[in-house]
Amino acid sequence: MKLSRIFLLLVALVFVACVGIVVAEDATVSPYTFTVPDGYTIVTSDDTTCAMQKDENNAICFATGVGDDLEAAKQNLISQGKTFVEEKNLTYDDMDITLQSFSVDVGGTKLALYNYVMFAEEGNFVVTLTTDDASFNSDLHADSNPAKVIFDTVKTG
Repeated sequence: MKLSRIFLLLVALVFVACVGIVVAEDATVSPYTFTVPDGYTIVTSDDTTCAMQKDENNAICFATGVGDDLEAAKQNLISQGKTFVEEKNLTYDDMDITLQSFSVDVGGTKLALYNYVMFAEEGNFVVTLTTDDASFNSDLHADSNPAKVIFDTVKTG
């Protein structure tokens, strides 16, 4: 009887040790709060930007204070050596978003850069996603797109 209690206690302890609770990390870039996508960690954050990285070729930056002139922003990236691919207007959960896509070669690695620009009363923001995944789906409805997590969880507060 005593042995069975010890055995049950050991089984319970092993179970508790093996089951970890995964808590999503939140980030704040005034006035916004959002959830950091799985696999990404915050590498730097301040009042206007939050840079998150998965590995050396996959990163996300959330930034506020974005201007209204998308053409100037596009020309700035082109002047930095990025190749413009396309621009399209998206609607996601009642949010009007402009997506600007670019490509760039960095040390022999071809990267895609996606700027999701959101104009909001609380202040404009951009989610910039950089990836080396040639099959990346930039659609915000795709569960595989980590920017979806940000747009699903972003709120003011």
